[in-house]
Amino acid sequence: MKKEQQKNIEQLPNNFLAEQGILNILLTNPLLVKNIISNLEVDSFYFEEHRILYETICTLTQNDEENVINLTLVITALQDKGILKKIGGVEKILDIINRFENFSDLDNYVKLVNEKYLRRLIIQFGKETIILGYTTSTSVEIILDKIEQTIFSLNKQNQTQKIYSISEIINDVFVEMKLKIKDNISSGLITSFKDLDSIVQGFQKSDLIIVAGRPSMGKTAFALNLGNNIVAKYKIPLIIFSLEMSRQQVIYRFLASNSKINSNRLKSGKMTLNEWKVLSESMKLISDLPIFIDDNPNLSIVDIRSRLRRILNSKSREGIVVIDYLQLMKSNMKFDNRVQEISYITRNLKILAKEFQIPIILLSQLSRNVESRINKRPMLSDLRESGCISTPNNSLKINKSWYNNKIIKHKMTNFNFKGLKPTFLITLENNRKIILSSNHKILSKYGWIRISQLSKESKIYSLDSNTKSGYETIKSIKYQGLKKVYDKTIPTYHNYIKNSVILHNSIEQDADIVIMIYREDYYSENNTETPITEFIVAKHRNGPTGTARLMFNPATTDFTNIKF
Repeated sequence: MKKEQQKNIEQLPNNFLAEQGILNILLTNPLLVKNIISNLEVDSFYFEEHRILYETICTLTQNDEENVINLTLVITALQDKGILKKIGGVEKILDIINRFENFSDLDNYVKLVNEKYLRRLIIQFGKETIILGYTTSTSVEIILDKIEQTIFSLNKQNQTQKIYSISEIINDVFVEMKLKIKDNISSGLITSFKDLDSIVQGFQKSDLIIVAGRPSMGKTAFALNLGNNIVAKYKIPLIIFSLEMSRQQVIYRFLASNSKINSNRLKSGKMTLNEWKVLSESMKLISDLPIFIDDNPNLSIVDIRSRLRRILNSKSREGIVVIDYLQLMKSNMKFDNRVQEISYITRNLKILAKEFQIPIILLSQLSRNVESRINKRPMLSDLRESGCISTPNNSLKINKSWYNNKIIKHKMTNFNFKGLKPTFLITLENNRKIILSSNHKILSKYGWIRISQLSKESKIYSLDSNTKSGYETIKSIKYQGLKKVYDKTIPTYHNYIKNSVILHNSIEQDADIVIMIYREDYYSENNTETPITEFIVAKHRNGPTGTARLMFNPATTDFTNIKF
C-alpha cells in the first residue's frame, strides 16, 4: 500500500479549511452564531483546537443571549479555562481571523463539515458492527435492533437543514395551487366522510393525526374505514401497525365493512349462498388493494421506520399509516417514566410523518376523567398529560426547559389563559412556592406525578436544592380554590422550569389534528335514537375545528355518511 493511501486511512474524513472558514465567519460576524448552533455540533469539528474554539463561542452565546460575543470575550474565556495555549494561543485565533471569508458561504461550510462528521460516524458504526458480529453472547435480534437504531440516528443526522427564502416557498405554493384548480383536486387525502372532510379538508402530507376515545368507542373501526376509503380512492399503500388485534382479526374487520355482512356470521361461517357470493367479491376487492399489516405486539419507532422504508420505496413515496394504538407502543430507549416515553414516541412519529411526507393516524386511549363527568363528550384536556399553572395577571414567562439532565434555554414564551380551575399552593422545605391545578404533573423522586397525588413529605426535584440528591421535601399543600390558570405548549422538551421545579407539558403538541370520538348510545342503555357517532375535531393546526357526524353499524363495524 502506498504511503499516501495509508495516511488517508489513518486520518479520518475532515475538512480543515471549511472548519477554519466557519470559525472565521463566526468570530468576525458574531450575530450569525445563533443561526447555526442548532445545525452544527461541537463534535462536527475534527481538529481539537477548532472544537475547543467553537465550543467556547457557543457557550458564551448561550450564557449571555442578550449580548453579542467579541474577540476579547473569547480569548478571556479560553485564558480563564487555561486552554488558550492548547489551541495555539492568540496567534492561532488571529491567524483564523485574518483569513478572508464571505459570510454568505457559511451554510456551505457547515454542510461540508457535517458531511465529513457523518462519514466519521459511519466509520465508527462499521467498527462497532464488526465487534457486535463477533459478540456471540448477544442475540442476533438485539444486534439487528441496535444496528437499526444507529441507522435511524444517522439518517436523522443527515437530514438537510436548508433555510428556504420566501420567494422559493411562494413559488412552490403558487404552482401547487394552480395544479389543484386545474385538476379540481383537494389539498389532502379525502376520507370520503363528507362532514369530516369539510372540516379538515383531507389529511395532508406529514400530518400526525391522533384519533382518541374511550375503549369500545369505535377508534379501530373508524381508522380502518377511512384507511380503506383512502386506499380505494388513491391506490396508495395503507400500512397498518396493529399492536392489539391480530392480522386475521383486522382482515375480518375489513371483510365485514366491505361486504356489509354481520361480523359474527363471518367468524362462524354460517352464511347464505348469496352472502358467500358477496364475501367472495369483497375478498377479491380487498386483496387487490395495496394494504400491508404488521401485528407485532412489541412495536417500536425503529420498527415502524424500517417497515416504511421497505414499503415506501423511491418509486412510490405516497402512502398512509394507521397505528393501533399509542399506549401499547414501546421505546428501545430508557426513560424515567412512561409519560416521558409516550412524549418521545409521539414526537418521533411526527418526525417520521415529516420525513416520509405521509399522514400517520395514531389511535389513543382517553383518560378515565370522561366517565366521571355528567357531560361525557371528550375534551382536549382528556388527552393531555399536563395541567395548568396559576400566576397573577398572566405574568408567567418561560424560556427554560429540562432535557438530558441539563437546563436548555429557548425562546421566551407567554402563556395563554385556560379558564378557572381548582388550584393548590405547593410549599417546599426551602419555602419556594408554586400554585398549580390539580392535574398538573411535577417531576418527583418517583417520576412525573400529578399534584392531586402528592402528599406532605413527598420529594420534588429542585434545581436549587441544597441536598446531594437534588430533591426537596414538600412542606405543605393547601387548596387555593378556583383561580385563573394558564398553559402553553412547549415543543420538543414537553416541560418547563418555574421557581426551580420542573413542570410537565402536554403531549398532543406533536399532533396536527386531534379527533375525539363520542357515541351517545354508548352511555345510554335506553337510548332509542339512531346510532350517530360524533367526531370532535378538537385540534386542527392548519384549519378550523368542529364536529363531524357519521352513522355507525356495530354489526359490520362500518361508518357511513348521514343521509338527509
